[in-house]
Amino acid sequence: MALFGPSLLRQICTSWRASTSLHAYAVSSHMRQLATQTLPILDKTPFNAESIPLRTGRPRLVVLGTGWAAARLLRDIDPKSYDLTVISMRNHMVFTPLLASTTVGTLDARSVAVHITDIQKALFMPQNQLFIAEAKAVFPERKVVECLSNDGLRFYVSYDKLAICTGSQGSTFNIPGVLEHAHFLRDVKQADAIHNKLIENIAKSGIPGRQTDEYQRLLHIVIVGGGPTGVEVAGELTDFINQDLKNLYPERARSMRVTLIEAKEVLGSFDASLREYAARKLIRRGVQLRKGIVKQMNDKEITLTDGTVIPYGLCIWSTGVGPTPFTLSLPFTKTAVGRLAVDKFMRVLAPPKQDTTGHVRGEGERTGAQKVNILADESDTPSLDSMGVVPDVYALGDVCANPDKPLPALAQVAEQQGRYLAKVLNEQAKAAPGWQPSQEFVYKSLGAMASVGGNSAVLELEVAPPTHLSLAGWLSWVAWRSAYLTRLGSIPKRIMVAFNWTMTFLFGRDMSRW
Repeated sequence: MALFGPSLLRQICTSWRASTSLHAYAVSSHMRQLATQTLPILDKTPFNAESIPLRTGRPRLVVLGTGWAAARLLRDIDPKSYDLTVISMRNHMVFTPLLASTTVGTLDARSVAVHITDIQKALFMPQNQLFIAEAKAVFPERKVVECLSNDGLRFYVSYDKLAICTGSQGSTFNIPGVLEHAHFLRDVKQADAIHNKLIENIAKSGIPGRQTDEYQRLLHIVIVGGGPTGVEVAGELTDFINQDLKNLYPERARSMRVTLIEAKEVLGSFDASLREYAARKLIRRGVQLRKGIVKQMNDKEITLTDGTVIPYGLCIWSTGVGPTPFTLSLPFTKTAVGRLAVDKFMRVLAPPKQDTTGHVRGEGERTGAQKVNILADESDTPSLDSMGVVPDVYALGDVCANPDKPLPALAQVAEQQGRYLAKVLNEQAKAAPGWQPSQEFVYKSLGAMASVGGNSAVLELEVAPPTHLSLAGWLSWVAWRSAYLTRLGSIPKRIMVAFNWTMTFLFGRDMSRW
């Protein structure tokens, strides 16, 4: 015998449908009421550990940037001693020594970009965060960083320790037209833009009816700056032209020209014998070396200070680095060239709240000149005796300098500073309150390397200062590749780079344009 009859089952189903409809209507009405309400906007409300489910009670280390210094700091920091917050417009670290190889397709762009969570696995933990946003201001009195997301959302992050590793930007020397028309080479997007422009110009030059002057202009690449980056790009371009382009478009390969403009000397920081070798090698491979200073440029021509006009199709600008607008806006002391002034422990310095004129600085108010002379030297910085240490704020890498012991803006400098600060913070977390570091930062030069194309490179190692070991040729090229391959941030990236090199050797470079 059935427990429920047909009529009783129909009544139960009818009642269930009615109650479900009433519940859905009530929820829908409530949501409509919430949508019409004006929610209060909280001004300068910090995003802190209380905003997430897990609160550990550990101090929070906020790192601005994902460059060399930030990556090494995050790699070596003890996540059991600090909760971590990373704020950067990039979610990866770029292995810049190999960036030139991506401009011509020798390496895939993904091979030189290491995701920051591959460097510090603890960023997956719920108490740690990675925010894809740009730091806009720092308020040291309240220990708050103001941030802005890519889509315009402004928010605030509180910190217990702050590491500013926002790097620098390419120096334009305020030359008209450089910012609008030149290509810089500092991240993967810029390398990809250079690659696309190169392939686009090669394709444009093959259109029937193209005038001879325009044809030659499209196939002319000008590199401004004879440092390691400029030289390596020139070497990669000559390899691309001689090994790949001549097989696909022989006529265009013969018309392709590469000009390197340098105001002083090519590879000026290297030994004289290495500079001579690099210049001789580049000239032999078809690079025209020209000494000069750019006066102005437009979308088709570069004008030098001596009046020479150089038509170009692609201009790559690699003349050094300068401070970013964010660096200049910070309420901390700057050096003569606009970098944040730090002491021997990488602590940021700031002037007194009240200056000699009686003016009292407001919270977050910028200090120093809004424009700096990037031709100046760190030694031109006025005395910092009156400057005080900003509590719990550090700066690393290109963004900072110690005027007493200025260091070049190099990846190895930034990496060593990141390693030093991680060691200091790890010791401080385990020490008693009031602990202060006793060992100052000391930079140890690992030497310098640069590839010049044609399986050749120059290598300078510092044996015992001031003694240097200088090498050039194929063995230096092998050492160059081996050193950078072993220093990539993860094993998968090492495999990808080795695979890319093998594929390029066997089948040539990719000439696709996306």
